[in-house]
This record gives sequence, structure tokens and C-alpha cells, in this order.
Amino acid sequence: MKQNLFLFELKIFFRNTSSWTALLLLLFAGFIGLYFGKTFIERQENVIQKAITLQKENTEKNYEHSGDDTGLFFYYNKFSIANTATKWAAFSNGQRDINPYLISVTMLGLEGQIYDTDISNPSNLLMGNIDLGFVFIFLFPLVIIALSYNILSSQQENGVWILLRSQTSKSSAIIFKKLLVRVLVIFAVVFVLMIAALLYLNLNFDIVFVSVFGIILLYLLFWFAAVFFVISFGKTSNFNASTLIGLWVGLAIVVPASLNLYLSAKYPVPEALKHVMEQRQGYHEKWDMPKNVTMEPFFKHYPQLKRFPFDEQKTFSWFWYYGMQQMGDDQALESRKAMEQKLENRQQFASVVALFFPTIQTQLSVNSLSGSDLKSHLEFQNFVRDYHEKVRLHFYPYIFQEQKVPLEEVEKFGLKHYQNSVSPLKTESALSLFIISLLLLILGYFNFKKKLY
Repeated sequence: MKQNLFLFELKIFFRNTSSWTALLLLLFAGFIGLYFGKTFIERQENVIQKAITLQKENTEKNYEHSGDDTGLFFYYNKFSIANTATKWAAFSNGQRDINPYLISVTMLGLEGQIYDTDISNPSNLLMGNIDLGFVFIFLFPLVIIALSYNILSSQQENGVWILLRSQTSKSSAIIFKKLLVRVLVIFAVVFVLMIAALLYLNLNFDIVFVSVFGIILLYLLFWFAAVFFVISFGKTSNFNASTLIGLWVGLAIVVPASLNLYLSAKYPVPEALKHVMEQRQGYHEKWDMPKNVTMEPFFKHYPQLKRFPFDEQKTFSWFWYYGMQQMGDDQALESRKAMEQKLENRQQFASVVALFFPTIQTQLSVNSLSGSDLKSHLEFQNFVRDYHEKVRLHFYPYIFQEQKVPLEEVEKFGLKHYQNSVSPLKTESALSLFIISLLLLILGYFNFKKKLY
């Protein structure tokens, strides 16, 4: 009987034109998200491939014009570092549209170069990029609400519910079956889109795939639990719809925006401007100071470079000039650490708050698993710093001894790729979604038991 009831509800669901329309809309939006998400990452990869060729060409031109003056050559010559996207970045673009993924730097002060990025249209940044992660997190809940908000209220409003209650003591089982049909159908659409993502994005069937799949299912389960809880009060269709839409607006728009404003106020970053100013001041003020003011801290920073003779009698030398550049970075070190600490504090605070807000939790989890979150970008910046230091120490001897550097030696330092490690799914992230959903289901069950049994 239960099986027949389920099949009967399944047939009723698919006889409804609006149900087919909603499902087809989800599939279409999902495929569009896959296409645009992959296209966005492919554009970045094309830029990186072009940068490989351009760096080689620019190095050859710079060497042709200023190769005899090693200090001048490295003043102009740039070394590129690319934050290579993971395969999952096409699934969820995350912050790759606002943070630079390709950084080209000279051997001069790094802190004045590392934050350079392309000029983007602010309106485009505000709208963001559509990807499959966006479809799952923002569009699927709307369809769940549209398909489920009136499964009880519509029968109450047309008088059918009174007849059902008079004929059976378990009329609420019909509501459970109706909701179960929608759960299984939506999950089936998720399965189709995830398989499409697996094939189209050439993803690996691994722990990351299972984690993303699992967190999305838990997130959508939360929305079904929220629908179940709201309809359990037995209110009108208008009440259910307005309440659920209000909940979606709150969780998807109002809470994230409010959290962002709160974090900006709680952890302001005046160090960002201070950092740039200190770096520039630390370099520029050295022009008017005795050379030992620059070279003594420079040799303290790099005691291994003391072996190279420094002529203080020269009005200008590249040895002194690059020492000034390094002192600019050193002088800005404390403000850089303070800024990074505040950004990490923001991330940690958001992670804690997200435990109580499923939309934020899911977004942060998917971005983290995709390697497109803030943490990944900060790790990329540190990689750039390490690589810049390696380049400096390799070529300083040529500059300080005024030796001509072989072109082949420079070309060994072609574009450097950085591939960040993807963070595993945190247990508390999945657990918070499950607990919130379970709580709503239990409360909804007791509401049904009190009002409908």
C-alpha cells in the first residue's frame, strides 16, 4: 500500500507541467553553470599560456637592450608566477575573479608589486560569475520552495484535506510521500549534474568529489527540512511562500552581506594602506641617507652577501639600489603580518558563524574544496614571496659583482606554476548542516503530530 501510494504521488508530480518546467530549468541552469564556469577558468589558463611566451619574448628584448648592464636588465625584467586552477575551480570559481591569479614581478621591492591585478569592471565583479556551485547554492533552494510550499496548504484550501482526515488516521503520510517524491527527484537532478560535471570538467572520482556531492546533498536536505518545518504549521500557501522566500533572501543575501559588513568593522585593515606606504617610504627615504643606513641592515638580513665588496664612494651603484628595495620590503614586514593576521581572523570568524547559516557554510566549503577561497590566495601570495626570494638570491651575485648574466641562466626561471593543495572537508561543516536539518525535521514532525494526527 505504501509503495502504491508513493508511485501514485510520483505520477501526480510528473503530470504537473510546472514540475517538468522546474526540473528542466534546473538542468538547463546547471549545464549553463558548467559551461560558464569552465569558460571562465579556460580564459585564465589561456592568459597564463600567453604569459609563458610573452615572458620569454620580453626577456630576450630586455637582454638585447640592457643585457650588458645587469642591474638595469633586472630592473626591467619580469618573472611571472601563476596560480594554476584546480579542476574543481571550474565547478566553483570562488574568489578567482577578484584576486590576481597571475603575478609578474621584477627583482625590485616585492610588496609594491604583489597586489597588482587587472582592472575589472566593478559592475561585473558585483554580479559575479555563474558556475555550477552557484546553481546548487542559490537556484536549487528556490525550485525546492516552488515545488513544495503548498503540498499541504493547497489541499486544505480546496477542501480535500478534510476528506482525507475523515477517511484515514494517517493522512499525514500523504504529505510525507509528497515531500519524499520531491526529495528524490531533486536529488536525481543533482546526481545528473554531478555526473555531467565529472565528465565535462574531467574531474577525478575521489574524496573531493564525494565531499562536494555530500555537502550539496546535505545543504539541499536542509532546505527540504525548512520547507517541512514551515508547512507543518498548517498555514496558508501565501504564508508558506512568503516565509520560505524570506528565509532564502535572509540566508542567501542579507546574512552574508551583513556578515561582510560586520567583519569589515570588527577587523578593519588600515594596514593595507600603511603596508604600501611603509614599503614605498622604506625605499624612497634611503636616497637622502648615508649608504650605510641601507647596507648595514641589508647585510644583517643577508650575511652571506658580505663577501661581495661594496664601494661606498660611488654616487650610485646597483648594489646599493637593490639594497634599498629590500629595505622597503623589510620595513613593511610588520604591517604585512598584521594585515595577513586580520584576514585570517576574518576567515576564522566567518567559519565559526557559518556553522549556524547553511548557505554560507556550503559556499565556504565548496570554495575550499575547489581551491578558490581566500586561504588559497594567501598561500599563493606566500609562494610568490618565496619564489621572488629565490630569484633574488640567485642573481644578486651577478649584480653585485657587475657581471653579465648569461641569457640561458635567466631563461631557466620561466613562468612558475603554483598548484595549491585542496583542503579536505571539515567534519564540523557537514555535521552542522546535518544537525540543523535534523532539528527542523524533528520540530516539523511534532507540529504534524500535534495538528494533523
